[in-house]
Amino acid sequence: MIMKIGINCFPTVGGSGIVATQLAIEIAKKGYEVHLISYDTPFLLRTFRHPNITLDLVDIISYPLFRDIGAPYTILAASKLVQIVKKSEIDLMHIHYAIPVGVSAYLTKQIANIPVAITAHGSDIHTLGIDPAYNPIISHVFNNVDGLSTVSNYLKEEMISKFSSQREIEVFYNPIDINKYKKIDTELCDFRIKHEKNFVHISNFRPVKRAPFIVEAFAEVVKEHPDLGLIMVGEGPERKKCEELAYKLGISDHVIFQGVRVALTAIYNCATALLSASTNESFGLTLAEAMACEVPVIAPRVGGIPEVIDHNENGFMYDLEDKTALIDYMKQLLDDEQLKLKFGRNGRNKVVKQFESSKIADQYIAWYEKLLE
Repeated sequence: MIMKIGINCFPTVGGSGIVATQLAIEIAKKGYEVHLISYDTPFLLRTFRHPNITLDLVDIISYPLFRDIGAPYTILAASKLVQIVKKSEIDLMHIHYAIPVGVSAYLTKQIANIPVAITAHGSDIHTLGIDPAYNPIISHVFNNVDGLSTVSNYLKEEMISKFSSQREIEVFYNPIDINKYKKIDTELCDFRIKHEKNFVHISNFRPVKRAPFIVEAFAEVVKEHPDLGLIMVGEGPERKKCEELAYKLGISDHVIFQGVRVALTAIYNCATALLSASTNESFGLTLAEAMACEVPVIAPRVGGIPEVIDHNENGFMYDLEDKTALIDYMKQLLDDEQLKLKFGRNGRNKVVKQFESSKIADQYIAWYEKLLE
């Protein structure tokens, strides 16, 4: 059966929007009709759109009454979803990120009598989801839709404990495009590589990502490796703090801030390792992308990260506050080229086996078919 699938997501650079759009692309490649719904063009569709994908934008209505509280997006999204279901005869609606459009999906199910699936991605569970302002409603939604999934076994357990969900929860890891994320010649990089070796950090610079912790650790390593750079990619509230810290520690010439980047493959390929210091990660999308590029990863042993990294096989994990361990692991990879290459090969192999986007799309398609039985 050639299904018609509606996929709702956020259009931003964040993980859930990237994952949902990559999934839509892979499903479209397999011949299915996909309607991607958002309030703006999703990030990945700004440079590529498969002919089997139709983009439908939610109408954001400006009205004086809503000046202080914002337009009621849950209602606007539900109206758009119902319109699309009726107009295009959608078979199943798949919502990525439970807040606020999970409620919109629930309304769509009641109005249009269509199967609805929700994929939770992280902060919609362990941060926003546990807020008393959201939890009762999201719990009701979870118990009254047709399918629930999430991106790691860690987050599945969080969903069970935080929402007491009685529904079966499937785990589908985030899809990685191994044809896009791969080892390439760093001469293809679109900026001048200033230093012989580099570490890379990619995040939205929110406090949970602890980017300053990375700068502090790097400052210790660069003392023994003077021709070493730290490439920091992204924008957010703690970027300025990182810039000021680099200046204070006397390493400004070694820390390069790249801002938000559309193409990351070349940057990953500049790295001796990708560094993370997050207090929580539901999966660790950038970790898996780096691994696909044969780049080792170093990250805290938190959340879903142990499902991505195999310690001492394709990267290193350290205890969250153990800066000494992070520094030691950085030095090991700088001093042992063979170890770096081994970790890189092992990382690529794991991504191909477990996270490759076409395989993940097949898992989702089988799930859709099950929900439609």
